[in-house]
Amino acid sequence: MLPVRASLPARISVFLLLLLATENTIAANVGGISLSQTRMVFLATDKAQTLTVKNSDNQTYLIQSRVQRNLDDTASAPFVITPPLFPLRADNRQLLRILPQDTAGLPTDRESLFYLSVVGIPAQTEQNSASNQVSMGLRFMIKLFYRPTGLAVSQDAAACGLEFNATAQGVRVNNPTPYYQTLGQLVLNHTTIDLDNQPSMVAPMSTATYSVSAPVTQAKWQTINDFGGLSTECQQAVSSIKETS
Repeated sequence: MLPVRASLPARISVFLLLLLATENTIAANVGGISLSQTRMVFLATDKAQTLTVKNSDNQTYLIQSRVQRNLDDTASAPFVITPPLFPLRADNRQLLRILPQDTAGLPTDRESLFYLSVVGIPAQTEQNSASNQVSMGLRFMIKLFYRPTGLAVSQDAAACGLEFNATAQGVRVNNPTPYYQTLGQLVLNHTTIDLDNQPSMVAPMSTATYSVSAPVTQAKWQTINDFGGLSTECQQAVSSIKETS
Protein backbone atom coordinates (compact mmCIF):
# COMPACT_ATOMS: atom_id res chain seq x y z
CA MET A 1 0.00 0.00 0.00
CA LEU A 2 1.52 3.30 -1.11
CA PRO A 3 1.90 6.18 1.37
CA VAL A 4 -0.07 9.36 0.79
CA ARG A 5 1.89 12.59 0.69
CA ALA A 6 0.72 16.17 0.69
CA SER A 7 2.17 19.61 1.20
CA LEU A 8 -0.42 21.64 3.09
CA PRO A 9 -0.12 24.18 5.91
CA ALA A 10 -1.96 21.99 8.37
CA ARG A 11 -1.81 18.50 9.79
CA ILE A 12 -3.82 16.03 7.70
CA SER A 13 -5.22 12.70 8.87
CA VAL A 14 -5.62 10.05 6.18
CA PHE A 15 -7.70 6.97 6.99
CA LEU A 16 -7.36 3.72 5.10
CA LEU A 17 -10.51 1.61 5.25
CA LEU A 18 -9.54 -2.03 5.41
CA LEU A 19 -12.57 -4.30 5.09
CA LEU A 20 -11.29 -7.80 5.61
CA ALA A 21 -13.45 -9.49 3.04
CA THR A 22 -11.19 -12.41 2.23
CA GLU A 23 -11.11 -13.40 5.90
CA ASN A 24 -8.88 -16.39 5.36
CA THR A 25 -5.73 -14.83 6.75
CA ILE A 26 -4.41 -15.59 10.20
CA ALA A 27 -4.30 -11.96 11.28
CA ALA A 28 -5.02 -8.53 9.91
CA ASN A 29 -1.78 -6.57 9.82
CA VAL A 30 -1.24 -3.16 8.24
CA GLY A 31 1.23 -0.46 9.14
CA GLY A 32 2.42 -2.14 12.33
CA ILE A 33 -1.09 -2.50 13.81
CA SER A 34 -2.59 -5.99 13.74
CA LEU A 35 -5.75 -7.70 14.94
CA SER A 36 -5.84 -11.23 16.32
CA GLN A 37 -8.68 -12.32 14.03
CA THR A 38 -10.44 -11.34 10.83
CA ARG A 39 -14.04 -12.11 11.84
CA MET A 40 -15.96 -12.65 15.05
CA VAL A 41 -18.88 -14.94 15.87
CA PHE A 42 -20.80 -13.81 18.96
CA LEU A 43 -23.04 -16.57 20.30
CA ALA A 44 -26.23 -15.64 22.12
CA THR A 45 -24.88 -17.53 25.14
CA ASP A 46 -21.60 -15.58 25.21
CA LYS A 47 -21.08 -13.12 28.04
CA ALA A 48 -18.23 -11.47 26.14
CA GLN A 49 -15.80 -11.93 23.27
CA THR A 50 -12.24 -10.66 23.03
CA LEU A 51 -10.01 -9.21 20.33
CA THR A 52 -6.32 -8.37 20.67
CA VAL A 53 -4.85 -5.26 19.05
CA LYS A 54 -1.06 -5.36 18.68
CA ASN A 55 1.30 -2.50 17.85
CA SER A 56 4.56 -3.76 16.34
CA ASP A 57 5.49 -0.28 15.11
CA ASN A 58 8.02 2.03 16.78
CA GLN A 59 5.48 4.74 17.59
CA THR A 60 2.40 5.11 19.79
CA TYR A 61 -1.07 4.90 18.25
CA LEU A 62 -4.34 6.20 19.62
CA ILE A 63 -6.81 3.33 19.19
CA GLN A 64 -10.57 3.86 18.99
CA SER A 65 -12.99 0.92 18.66
CA ARG A 66 -16.73 0.52 18.22
CA VAL A 67 -19.35 -1.85 16.80
CA GLN A 68 -21.65 -0.44 14.11
CA ARG A 69 -24.59 -1.74 12.09
CA ASN A 70 -23.26 -0.99 8.61
CA LEU A 71 -19.99 -0.14 6.93
CA ASP A 72 -20.80 3.50 6.29
CA ASP A 73 -23.05 4.60 9.13
CA THR A 74 -22.63 5.64 12.74
CA ALA A 75 -25.79 4.02 14.10
CA SER A 76 -25.13 2.36 17.41
CA ALA A 77 -25.17 -1.43 17.66
CA PRO A 78 -26.23 -3.58 20.64
CA PHE A 79 -22.61 -4.11 21.71
CA VAL A 80 -20.06 -2.08 23.65
CA ILE A 81 -16.27 -2.34 23.59
CA THR A 82 -14.01 -1.76 26.55
CA PRO A 83 -11.74 0.10 26.51
CA PRO A 84 -13.21 2.14 23.64
CA LEU A 85 -10.30 4.61 23.44
CA PHE A 86 -6.70 4.18 24.59
CA PRO A 87 -3.06 4.84 23.60
CA LEU A 88 -1.19 1.75 22.40
CA ARG A 89 2.54 2.18 22.83
CA ALA A 90 5.21 0.69 20.59
CA ASP A 91 5.66 -3.09 20.87
CA ASN A 92 2.59 -3.46 23.09
CA ARG A 93 -0.81 -5.10 22.80
CA GLN A 94 -4.25 -4.49 24.29
CA LEU A 95 -7.14 -6.89 24.84
CA LEU A 96 -10.55 -5.53 23.81
CA ARG A 97 -13.69 -6.95 25.39
CA ILE A 98 -16.89 -6.92 23.35
CA LEU A 99 -20.01 -7.06 25.53
CA PRO A 100 -23.67 -7.48 24.52
CA GLN A 101 -25.81 -4.52 25.53
CA ASP A 102 -29.32 -5.10 24.17
CA THR A 103 -29.61 -8.14 21.90
CA ALA A 104 -33.16 -9.13 22.89
CA GLY A 105 -34.62 -7.46 19.80
CA LEU A 106 -32.42 -9.29 17.29
CA PRO A 107 -33.87 -12.09 15.10
CA THR A 108 -33.88 -15.52 16.71
CA ASP A 109 -34.20 -17.56 13.49
CA ARG A 110 -31.06 -16.30 11.72
CA GLU A 111 -27.74 -14.54 12.24
CA SER A 112 -27.41 -10.76 12.42
CA LEU A 113 -24.44 -8.92 10.91
CA PHE A 114 -22.51 -6.03 12.45
CA TYR A 115 -19.09 -4.47 11.82
CA LEU A 116 -16.35 -4.01 14.40
CA SER A 117 -14.32 -0.89 13.65
CA VAL A 118 -10.79 -0.34 14.98
CA VAL A 119 -9.13 2.99 14.14
CA GLY A 120 -5.46 3.70 14.81
CA ILE A 121 -4.04 7.25 14.66
CA PRO A 122 -0.30 7.84 15.16
CA ALA A 123 0.42 9.99 18.20
CA GLN A 124 2.17 13.28 17.47
CA THR A 125 5.01 14.95 19.32
CA GLU A 126 4.79 18.69 20.01
CA GLN A 127 7.44 19.33 17.38
CA ASN A 128 5.65 17.29 14.73
CA SER A 129 2.21 18.68 15.50
CA ALA A 130 3.51 22.22 14.99
CA SER A 131 4.96 21.38 11.57
CA ASN A 132 3.34 20.66 8.24
CA GLN A 133 2.89 16.91 7.84
CA VAL A 134 0.64 14.04 6.88
CA SER A 135 -0.59 11.69 9.58
CA MET A 136 -1.47 8.24 8.24
CA GLY A 137 -4.41 6.65 10.05
CA LEU A 138 -5.54 3.05 9.78
CA ARG A 139 -9.06 1.71 10.05
CA PHE A 140 -9.90 -1.98 10.24
CA MET A 141 -13.44 -3.26 9.74
CA ILE A 142 -14.17 -6.89 10.58
CA LYS A 143 -17.51 -8.67 10.44
CA LEU A 144 -19.23 -9.53 13.70
CA PHE A 145 -21.93 -12.20 13.39
CA TYR A 146 -24.46 -12.51 16.19
CA ARG A 147 -25.69 -16.11 16.27
CA PRO A 148 -28.86 -17.02 18.20
CA THR A 149 -29.28 -20.40 19.83
CA GLY A 150 -31.34 -23.24 18.42
CA LEU A 151 -30.76 -22.69 14.70
CA ALA A 152 -32.13 -25.52 12.59
CA VAL A 153 -28.81 -26.57 11.02
CA SER A 154 -25.17 -26.36 12.12
CA GLN A 155 -22.84 -23.84 10.52
CA ASP A 156 -20.60 -26.60 9.14
CA ALA A 157 -23.53 -28.38 7.48
CA ALA A 158 -24.91 -25.11 6.11
CA ALA A 159 -21.86 -24.56 3.89
CA CYS A 160 -23.11 -27.08 1.32
CA GLY A 161 -26.71 -25.93 1.65
CA LEU A 162 -26.43 -23.22 -1.01
CA GLU A 163 -28.56 -23.72 -4.12
CA PHE A 164 -27.38 -22.73 -7.62
CA ASN A 165 -29.71 -22.07 -10.55
CA ALA A 166 -29.14 -20.64 -14.01
CA THR A 167 -31.36 -17.69 -14.94
CA ALA A 168 -31.48 -15.16 -17.75
CA GLN A 169 -29.44 -12.76 -15.59
CA GLY A 170 -26.72 -15.27 -14.68
CA VAL A 171 -26.26 -17.88 -11.96
CA ARG A 172 -28.44 -17.26 -8.94
CA VAL A 173 -27.24 -18.47 -5.53
CA ASN A 174 -29.97 -19.05 -2.98
CA ASN A 175 -29.04 -19.24 0.70
CA PRO A 176 -31.90 -21.02 2.52
CA THR A 177 -29.83 -21.36 5.70
CA PRO A 178 -29.94 -19.12 8.80
CA TYR A 179 -26.24 -18.21 8.39
CA TYR A 180 -24.40 -15.52 6.48
CA GLN A 181 -22.52 -17.51 3.83
CA THR A 182 -19.30 -15.89 2.63
CA LEU A 183 -17.80 -17.57 -0.41
CA GLY A 184 -14.05 -18.04 -0.25
CA GLN A 185 -13.94 -19.75 -3.62
CA LEU A 186 -16.49 -20.24 -6.39
CA VAL A 187 -15.92 -22.17 -9.63
CA LEU A 188 -18.68 -22.23 -12.26
CA ASN A 189 -17.94 -24.95 -14.81
CA HIS A 190 -14.15 -24.48 -14.99
CA THR A 191 -14.08 -20.71 -14.43
CA THR A 192 -13.03 -19.30 -11.05
CA ILE A 193 -15.21 -16.32 -10.17
CA ASP A 194 -13.46 -13.13 -9.07
CA LEU A 195 -15.13 -12.59 -5.70
CA ASP A 196 -13.48 -9.19 -5.33
CA ASN A 197 -15.66 -7.84 -8.14
CA GLN A 198 -18.82 -9.85 -7.52
CA PRO A 199 -20.69 -10.40 -4.26
CA SER A 200 -19.00 -12.89 -1.95
CA MET A 201 -21.48 -12.87 0.94
CA VAL A 202 -25.08 -14.08 0.77
CA ALA A 203 -27.36 -13.13 3.67
CA PRO A 204 -29.65 -15.71 5.33
CA MET A 205 -32.80 -16.51 3.33
CA SER A 206 -31.50 -14.33 0.47
CA THR A 207 -30.03 -14.62 -3.01
CA ALA A 208 -27.12 -13.25 -5.03
CA THR A 209 -26.63 -13.38 -8.80
CA TYR A 210 -23.30 -13.89 -10.60
CA SER A 211 -22.81 -12.70 -14.16
CA VAL A 212 -21.56 -15.38 -16.56
CA SER A 213 -20.68 -15.33 -20.26
CA ALA A 214 -21.65 -18.93 -21.07
CA PRO A 215 -24.15 -21.54 -19.88
CA VAL A 216 -23.23 -23.09 -16.53
CA THR A 217 -23.95 -26.69 -15.57
CA GLN A 218 -21.69 -27.25 -12.54
CA ALA A 219 -20.81 -25.25 -9.43
CA LYS A 220 -18.05 -25.88 -6.89
CA TRP A 221 -17.51 -23.68 -3.86
CA GLN A 222 -16.04 -23.25 -0.40
CA THR A 223 -17.27 -20.87 2.28
CA ILE A 224 -15.42 -19.08 5.08
CA ASN A 225 -15.83 -20.89 8.38
CA ASP A 226 -16.00 -19.48 11.91
CA PHE A 227 -12.21 -19.44 12.19
CA GLY A 228 -11.53 -17.59 8.94
CA GLY A 229 -10.53 -20.72 7.02
CA LEU A 230 -12.19 -22.53 4.15
CA SER A 231 -14.91 -25.15 4.51
CA THR A 232 -14.80 -28.49 2.74
CA GLU A 233 -15.49 -28.26 -0.99
CA CYS A 234 -19.12 -28.46 -2.03
CA GLN A 235 -20.44 -29.11 -5.52
CA GLN A 236 -23.78 -29.15 -7.25
CA ALA A 237 -25.29 -29.45 -10.69
CA VAL A 238 -26.71 -26.12 -11.84
CA SER A 239 -30.25 -26.41 -13.13
CA SER A 240 -31.98 -23.87 -15.33
CA ILE A 241 -35.12 -22.15 -14.13
CA LYS A 242 -37.56 -20.16 -16.22
CA GLU A 243 -38.73 -17.03 -14.46
CA THR A 244 -42.28 -15.85 -14.86
CA SER A 245 -42.85 -12.19 -15.65
